[in-house]
Parts: sequence; C-alpha cells; structure tokens
Amino acid sequence: MRYNKRALIARKNKILPIRFIGQDMTTYCGLTLIDHYFRIYKIHRRLKNTLKSYGFKGDYGIGDILFILLVMLLIGAERLQHIDYLRSDPLFRRVVRLTRIPHRTKLSTALKQFSSDSLKALAGINSQLVVEKLQELGLNQITIDIDGTVISTKGHPSWAFKGYNPIKKGAKSYFPLTAHVGETGHFLSILNRPGNVHDSSRALVVIQTIRRQLAGFCVRFRADSAFCDPKVINYLLPRHIGFAIKAPFWKLINLKDAAQQRKKWCRINGQWSYFWLKQPLDSVEGEHYAMILRKKLRNPKKHYQLDLFSPNNGIYEYSAVVTDTKDWSPEDLLLFVSGRSAQENSISELKTSFAFDHIPTNTYQANSAYLQISQMAYNLATSMQHSMGLAQKRKTNKKFTRLHKIMEWRTFRFLILNRAGKIGREDGYKVLQMTKNSETKSLYEKISNSLEEIKVKKAA
Repeated sequence: MRYNKRALIARKNKILPIRFIGQDMTTYCGLTLIDHYFRIYKIHRRLKNTLKSYGFKGDYGIGDILFILLVMLLIGAERLQHIDYLRSDPLFRRVVRLTRIPHRTKLSTALKQFSSDSLKALAGINSQLVVEKLQELGLNQITIDIDGTVISTKGHPSWAFKGYNPIKKGAKSYFPLTAHVGETGHFLSILNRPGNVHDSSRALVVIQTIRRQLAGFCVRFRADSAFCDPKVINYLLPRHIGFAIKAPFWKLINLKDAAQQRKKWCRINGQWSYFWLKQPLDSVEGEHYAMILRKKLRNPKKHYQLDLFSPNNGIYEYSAVVTDTKDWSPEDLLLFVSGRSAQENSISELKTSFAFDHIPTNTYQANSAYLQISQMAYNLATSMQHSMGLAQKRKTNKKFTRLHKIMEWRTFRFLILNRAGKIGREDGYKVLQMTKNSETKSLYEKISNSLEEIKVKKAA
C-alpha cells in the first residue's frame, strides 16, 4: 500500500517545554516482570536470611541494601549516586519494598561492614543460585573455564596494587579469578584478589570449592597456560576430573625441544598438525599427555626473530595442551580448547552491562561484595531469560559449548525493561498502564505466561 508523502510528514515544529509533576509514572515497566521472577525464586528473602546473623548495623537491613544494588544494576544504574535518580520512581520503590529509599552513603556504609565470613556467605548464595539453575536445566556434564580479569582502580583503594594490566599499564588494579560455566554462561565463582598476584594464585582453592559445589555433575576444566601448575594437575588426576590446559613452552623446555626435533607430524587439516607426548610434566605423578600443535601461517614471515623459549619460526606457530586422556580426537581437543573465547565474551558483558569494572569504595571487602552483587545480577539476568522463555536452543559443537542463545542485556533493557508507564486503578485495583504497542504486548504476555507456568510447577 502506498501513502501520500504529504500525509506522512507531521507538521509539529515546536520544541515541547518540560514540566516535572508528581504522578505515579515509571520509566521501568519491565521491573514488574523481574519482580515476578524474584518472588518465584525468593531472591529478596534468601539474601536477608543468608546475612542476618553477621551483625550488620544500620537503619536498613543488609538484605535490603543488597537487593537495592541488585535491582539498580539490572536497570543500568552503575554508580551508587545513581540511586538519587531512582528514589522518586514508584515501581522501583514497590519492587525493593521500601517506603523510603536510602541515601548513597547508606549503601557504601553497609558495604564497608562486610567481613571475610559474610563475604563467603554472599559468594555461597551466588554459587547456590547457579547450581540450582543447572539442575533445573537438567545438565549432567559441566565445563568450567577458569581465568583472571583485570579491574583498574582510581584513587587508593585497599589491596589494589600495580601488576599485570595490559590496558592501563602501571595503574593499580584488582585481579579477580572467575569460574565460568561453558554450557550456560553463568559465573559459578568469582574470587577477588590484589592486582599483583599471579593468574593462577588460589586457583586450586577455587577448583576444590567447585568440585564440592558440583558433586552431582560430571565436571571438566578448561584453562590457559597460566594454570598449567603441577599442584592443580596433581589434584585433578587422581580424582578422575577431566581437563584441557594450555601448556607454556617457556616453562616446559622439554616441549619446545620435542616440537623442534619432531620430523613426522600427524595432519588434522590443511593448516593444523599434531603429535602426542606422554608424561610431559616431571613433577606430575599420574598418567597424563600433551598434544603438541603446529599451525601453518597463511603468510610466512621472511625475517622472523627467533624466541629463546618458543619454537615459533615464522612459518609455523606452535602450542601445547596438557590433558588427562588420549581419548580425544585431535580436532575435537583443538576446538574444545579454542572454545575458551566464550568466557571472554561473558566477562565483557559482565563489565559493560553490570558495572563489574566499577570500584565504589576504598575498602577491599566492600569492593569485593560489590563484585559479588554484580556477579549475581549477571547470573540472574541469564537465568531469568531461561525462565521467561527467551532462551533459544542453538546447535552446539566441540568448540561452542553454549547450549542456548540469549539476548545481550542492553537489548533486554530496550525491548522489555526500559518501558515507560503509569500506575493507575481499574475496578479498585492498581494496574500498570503502558502505551499500546502490539509487539511489546505480545512479548510481555509471553514472559508472563512462562513465569506463571514456573510458579505453578514450584507450587505443585
């Protein structure tokens, strides 16, 4: 159907004046769907019950404070001072269940009361929520990606030191260790650390904790060369826990010598070739293997400076993977190790959409608690898309272990969360009134029906 061009142009040239009036209007209509999800899984109550015995002081309970921060991060309020822009929103007050919204100083004061014990309790409920979702999805085999990520700091927060920081060299930073679930995208564990530690610092403690938390699952670990530590491998091998860890040539000189002396390589495809090496680590007791990989460069370098600790020669690039078994096919193992890139995407989402790279106070424990809430917001944002019927099954392969495709959170905010509306009354009951839009209406109805189905299942 064609339209008259003159009829399409709106003859409204005046810039509308702005008036601020007291009405029950909200900018975040999608919060009512998130509140529905929170009530089904009792998120607010669980936060309060978990931390009520740790002696937090103040007019507001620590569970209420953390719940406010959680909702703020989901909305997109990434700084403590952003609460001043939310205190007049009637739906925000309704969701956090408070008649008076605390000042930002109340938030920072509450965070600074965290101790190591209460921080462990908060990390515990974080992991518990993820494990429950994995059980709900019916997963049996879980792939855990372990890696550290740098968070640069400003000012002088405690336990922030100069260390590995490729983006802002010389800046003080924290270096949290993350444990990422490859099948769903959740972060099972995040352990904050000072910025001057090695990437594998406290990795064995995290692995031991994960093994206890995932006792009912078949777990396999995937990590880069910084975690090729005999202590880690000696823990995994006797317990028959699968792993595939990149091996550093600079640390294991025998791998470099084996690659340089090798004459016959087995072919994977036109670019990759390999061979197996048994017992490459002398300090590891159990039987293990290393697959040495060689990648032919598409554009060989004529004048290449040889490295003392690497066999790379400008024609081939070499890498090595230490694993617990030779049952892998070479192509599958190559793809599996390459699949760690999914963790980098999740870390990027965690930082850009949930303020994981923001340091709100000058206290280490308070900052660590804020990182835990950021992790919880990310995990719940991932879980609720499964519960809302928004996650779509995707074809998996040996590299991409992610089972479902979900929205980026900024897309969720645009389509669902950040929708203006008004709290009105119909037949004596309060209702949320929104602008009529068929696409938004169908999406909201789909989500509401999915949440009602889960509510009925949990009540049964």
